[in-house]
Amino acid sequence: MRSSWLASLIVPAALVATLPACEDNTKEQEQAAGYVLDKLVPVANEDAGQVRRGLPEGAKKLGEVVDADPGANLVALQKAVRGARASVKDLDIAKSTFFTFVDTTGIALRSEADPDLLAQKSVLSSFPTLKKGLEPSAGLVEAWGEMQEMRGVRTGPDTQWVVAHPVKDKEGQVKGMFVTGWSFRRFALRLEEMAKRELLDRAEREKQKNVPIVYVFLVREGKAYGAPVTPDVNAQAVEGMDLVNKTQSGPYRGSLEITNRPYGVAAQRVPDLGEGTILTVIASAI
Repeated sequence: MRSSWLASLIVPAALVATLPACEDNTKEQEQAAGYVLDKLVPVANEDAGQVRRGLPEGAKKLGEVVDADPGANLVALQKAVRGARASVKDLDIAKSTFFTFVDTTGIALRSEADPDLLAQKSVLSSFPTLKKGLEPSAGLVEAWGEMQEMRGVRTGPDTQWVVAHPVKDKEGQVKGMFVTGWSFRRFALRLEEMAKRELLDRAEREKQKNVPIVYVFLVREGKAYGAPVTPDVNAQAVEGMDLVNKTQSGPYRGSLEITNRPYGVAAQRVPDLGEGTILTVIASAI
């Protein structure tokens, strides 16, 4: 009986002894997620800025060389799209996953890259608000939505940010639109790769033995979009955090558990990626 009584004292004591280590580990994971998020926010803002700054100039240059009938010579049109992008520094380094010319009926005639999945597809059917980009007085027109041919992954949920600007000929007549943008999941991949490099660099500077596991998400309208190989369970866990409310008054720092692994969480609204878009980082110690 006495040994059983002693055991009942020893076990709780052992558990209590582990609590400070667990708390410290959770705090470190939250700090890692916050460290990465602070690095990524200005990068994401600049990426979006490159597109917004560059597209009007690119559309102007495209209008100077586009044929009277842009669809008559698709080879020349593709060359014109490539040239217009390359001639504008912001567009040349932009992280867009597509550049395409859309005619006045909303049909994508030719894109910069091959294979051209957008060719002969109606962009307006998926993004009807882009029709404003065919008005002579229009500037940049932006939309968010989903189009199969703009996806960054073959399966699973994805969404796209699409930006359009009217293309006018030398007489000022609208010939179509210069359209670009990115898949959220492909953009999340870019940011996630940067996050890994940031944590690796920090580990080398601070002589840390282990580099945390990190995932990056763009959360919009309740859906979390991660890099193409992100486990679905991770995205679902992030979606369940109600980050819309948690980030309402500013950046959020916290934690969550996914399949028995604790993660630190850092999230912040980034209006430059679209009103209501939340950039989110989760990090876990190895």
